[in-house]
Amino acid sequence: MTNINRSITATIKSISEKKNLIFSFNNKIVKIEGNKVYLPDSSLLKKETDLKNYRGIADFLALKLKYHNTTTYKIFKPKDISSSEIFDALEETRIITLGSTYMEGIASNLRSRVKYFCKKNQFNKIKKRNNLQITQVIKLLSTECFLNEELPKNTSSFMKLWKPIIMPLIIENLIEIKKELNHQKNFSKKSLELIKKIRKFCEKKKNFEKQKINIKKEKKINSKEHKEKKIEEINNSFFFDKEFDDKNKYLNEKIEEKIDKKKIFKKKESLNNAISKINEELKYKIYTKKFDNIIKADECCKKNELFHLHNQLLKESKDTFLTVKRLARKLQNKLLIINKSFWSFDLEEGKINNSKLSKIVVDSNFKKIHKNFEEKKIKNTIVTLLIDNSGSMRGKPIQTAAICSKIISKTLENCSVKVEVLGFTTKEWKGGKSRDKWAANNMPQKPGRLNDLMHIIYKTPEDTLRKIDRNFALMLKDGLLKENIDGESLLWALNRILRRNEERKIIMVISDGAPVDDSTISSNSANYLENHLKKVIKFIENKTSVEIIAIGIGHNVSKYYKKAVTINDPDQLGGAMVKNFLELFDTKK
Repeated sequence: MTNINRSITATIKSISEKKNLIFSFNNKIVKIEGNKVYLPDSSLLKKETDLKNYRGIADFLALKLKYHNTTTYKIFKPKDISSSEIFDALEETRIITLGSTYMEGIASNLRSRVKYFCKKNQFNKIKKRNNLQITQVIKLLSTECFLNEELPKNTSSFMKLWKPIIMPLIIENLIEIKKELNHQKNFSKKSLELIKKIRKFCEKKKNFEKQKINIKKEKKINSKEHKEKKIEEINNSFFFDKEFDDKNKYLNEKIEEKIDKKKIFKKKESLNNAISKINEELKYKIYTKKFDNIIKADECCKKNELFHLHNQLLKESKDTFLTVKRLARKLQNKLLIINKSFWSFDLEEGKINNSKLSKIVVDSNFKKIHKNFEEKKIKNTIVTLLIDNSGSMRGKPIQTAAICSKIISKTLENCSVKVEVLGFTTKEWKGGKSRDKWAANNMPQKPGRLNDLMHIIYKTPEDTLRKIDRNFALMLKDGLLKENIDGESLLWALNRILRRNEERKIIMVISDGAPVDDSTISSNSANYLENHLKKVIKFIENKTSVEIIAIGIGHNVSKYYKKAVTINDPDQLGGAMVKNFLELFDTKK
């Protein structure tokens, strides 16, 4: 045994605190099997760097013996190869991080090992992204995050390709994983959560690549100018909606509403022309709407899950339910008074009143022998409740919003007022497929909205509450509430309500703050979404007959809406909704 071998043997035994180890040199594969340690032949080492790298290998094996539990590892290790590789990479980084705090000499050897890994993989020569690189990317990012050290310079170009895409996706996971470095079991659990995210990302990327190939196969348009114009039209189609894409079903419908001097809509103006005018006025850019979703609440989760969420909502909102129900009775009594019906007598036309026939015998000129049934109703009305389903609403606010929406909907419908309940959020945190597409297209400047919208229909005006009673409980679903892009969501609600035939149209917005989407804000001006929201509200208030009112939970929304109420406690929401509806339906006004 050479001196180097003796030194390595002693070092591994000392660090690992295991004395009964058997060493085998002259091996091509570095591994540990039980109490046997297999290492390369140290006599072949020629350079000082080779020796440092060799010591780095030996130190890693020693640390693995010290910090790595094989049983725990086998329990959590994924079965598929790609996930398993990422899992191994994270575990290796954990061991290296723990070892770096053990002794300065060991830390230096491990750094040399990292440098050797980077040099061996020739990261500086990689010019294109590939899903096969994911394991290496995760290894480098986790090393940088856990050790709080800069990566070797030869990785910089490679990391520029991947870091803007992957880092926003996994940074929160890496921070959580880092907290569990000393607990392999917890570390493994957190690692699996990260791997799940990565797998989803790879699937998205794979699908995107397929789409690119399909586009290339399509008939090429010779005119570059025409191409650009078409792309611009798609990206800037501000009011585009999947619901309008069904053979242009609604594009030729006429908007029937009363007009004043401020209104831009004429009686016979098509919805298509109205949309064009909105687009021109608002100047709002959307990178892509391809990945946006409009989904019904009962399609978001299984029936069993919705059933459990509904029970949870009723259980946790018992006090709120009783309070709001009591308040709703005031609203119902008010509306029933407005909806009263009665008979009018002594009329010259109508149905014959048999009790007056005798008077004709006395006076042949007597004509007031008729009666009519008169029904006084609330002006034909539809109400849209538009609820912010963002992450900041989590907990008591969203719980209260769900129960209030349910009770108020029932109250209004009992009084012949149509109600629609809508929610808005995003499909992902910090951008979804939209951001992936933008990143794949070399990240053009000022891309506009850069996340995938998810608009949820909890209740349509035609739905009976008995049929969709449980839908409101979906708001309690874990992982549903993400980010909020209020301006576009408000236009979506406007879009739907304008297609209705009711004479009076009301939108009530329930939100807890300004629009927030990190992906969009980080790639555009800071007030991009907020300014858009202000423009949309101004447009609705000044140029449509739609009445709009907002209730801000813990946030003053009066800077956006002319008619706005701010409440500091979510429990006040029911009272605020009832009060505002009482004012809206006040016949004295």
